[in-house]
Amino acid sequence: MLNDNKDSTQSTALIVQRTEHEQVAHDRKSLYHIGFWILFFIVITATVYIAKSLLFPIVLSTFIALLCSPLVNYFLRIGVPRAMGVLTVICLIVGILFAGASILTEPAQQWWAKLPELVKDVSEEMTKATNDDGTGALSSSNIVSQSNVGEFQSNTVVSLVKSIAVITPTIITQIMIALFMAYFMLSYGRSLFTGLLMQFDDFSNKRITVELVRSIQKDLSRYIGTVTLINVGLGIAVGSLFFIIGIEDPFVWGALAGIMNFAPYLGPLISMVCFGVISYVQFQSVSIAMLIVAAYMTINMIESQFVTPTLLGRKFNLNPLIIFIWLILWGWLWGSMGMLIGVPLLVCLNTLLERLDIFGRTHLVLRAR
Repeated sequence: MLNDNKDSTQSTALIVQRTEHEQVAHDRKSLYHIGFWILFFIVITATVYIAKSLLFPIVLSTFIALLCSPLVNYFLRIGVPRAMGVLTVICLIVGILFAGASILTEPAQQWWAKLPELVKDVSEEMTKATNDDGTGALSSSNIVSQSNVGEFQSNTVVSLVKSIAVITPTIITQIMIALFMAYFMLSYGRSLFTGLLMQFDDFSNKRITVELVRSIQKDLSRYIGTVTLINVGLGIAVGSLFFIIGIEDPFVWGALAGIMNFAPYLGPLISMVCFGVISYVQFQSVSIAMLIVAAYMTINMIESQFVTPTLLGRKFNLNPLIIFIWLILWGWLWGSMGMLIGVPLLVCLNTLLERLDIFGRTHLVLRAR
């Protein structure tokens, strides 16, 4: 009887010991798994940051190819050769870009010429508001402060002009490279995709790949097309409002509002600051500037809370916190262009997570409740 109890106790101890070993092995495996994904994220982030000048044209050209592929296929159906259809689509894109640039060039040049004076005026007004003691007299410390502010103004203007002068040619070059790459993707991407499908032996894998690409293309086209129409409407509304109020070059600022609205939350915030500054400089009144900013915020609130959710539907109703963090990340990685293409990238990621089962129901994390 004692031997039986002893054997039972030993068996129980062995089972407990084996369970503990299995738990330790499972915990270690989970820790390795988490460490692998952290390391993977760090490597991918570093690669994207270092190779941004190479990757940005590729990403942009991929977006263009996915968006324009249905139009090229339509030309094929009506008998237009693929090369001619692709060239027509690229020329149409270039024509739209040049038309928009030609309309905005003259007022943009006028504001570019005013930029140093504008920065100086704003800095002086801020300094005056800070140093004003109600008597109009300046102490010796204020005189020193004035000299420091003057130097700061000069450095700020020079830095701003240099930054814009350096960034603009780079962006234009990358956009032209992206258009050339989009031409080759639209012309030869189909044969490359067919060759990729031939690498799969299982028909189900081919079907999954085709459906995944079609889903990304459909979701991306719907998102960018809808958001573009919404932002054009927003730009027209803001430009019309500024025209009624009497702000100089109202539709230039309307175009700025529409472009910046491609970056939710951060873009409208930047537009709001710009509109407040130009309103104050033109009217020399804080109350009028605040009124104009409030009017813009009202238009933007109607667009973001009612128009966009209604037109895009629940599928594209992404979590605002995720969008905000995502835009900050891409703004840090690729600057202003990263912020503009951040949300379309998030839409593609959402589609990938939804269509692929390897990450479970992770895509639900991105959705707003």
